[in-house]
Amino acid sequence: MKRKTYILLGVIAILGYLVFAVSAFSYKSDKQACNNVVVVIKDSAQLRFISKKEIMLYLAQKELNPIGKNMQTVQTEGIEKLLKRQPRIKNAECYKTPSGTVYIEITQREPILRVMNSGRSYYVDREGEIMPVSSSFAAYVPIVTGAVNEEFAKGPLYDFALYLRRNAFWNAQIEQIHVDYSEEVELIPRVGNQIILLGKLDNYEYKLNKLFSLYKNGFSLTGWNCYRQINLKYDNQVICTKK
Repeated sequence: MKRKTYILLGVIAILGYLVFAVSAFSYKSDKQACNNVVVVIKDSAQLRFISKKEIMLYLAQKELNPIGKNMQTVQTEGIEKLLKRQPRIKNAECYKTPSGTVYIEITQREPILRVMNSGRSYYVDREGEIMPVSSSFAAYVPIVTGAVNEEFAKGPLYDFALYLRRNAFWNAQIEQIHVDYSEEVELIPRVGNQIILLGKLDNYEYKLNKLFSLYKNGFSLTGWNCYRQINLKYDNQVICTKK
């Protein structure tokens, strides 16, 4: 009987402690002020379109900087919505900790090509959307010049750039894409001085496979710099023009 009484008293004591701890924690949380903001830019090793300084400036401009504010009043959803509206940010997550720290995790938008046309310059990102350039960072992507409008950049050119990016050889080899008024494409390689006439952006995988065979089986014997132009526009043949 005494043993049961001791067990009961022990359970009551534990419950009482838990109630006290929760109440004390709740009281502390109600009074806790934000003393630190940690900004994590997940892909900063490859992309540097946004910085912690810029993020804190955005928050200050909209009076959403949490430093010094009661943690209960920190608007995590408002911070997320503000940052997601920034044109170089793909996603933002914000959350609070009991210690008074607010964490902000940022994922940047990833460009796959850069269009430079008629004094205007912009990126097309991995989702096929227009993205502004940055004065402090330039992405290592193919440059597109010539007669390029947004519709063409977000459509056929976007698909082509994705194909190049997914292929290790072409991703390293193609430096510039030029588009004429008939929407025919010329490629400027990083290695070799020739211009590659691709023609219309249809069946480009087949055309590039022909060129790869030439690189592998032809240029290995004659060299990369014997020709000034390589024409891939016609089926079943590659026309090379010597310098």
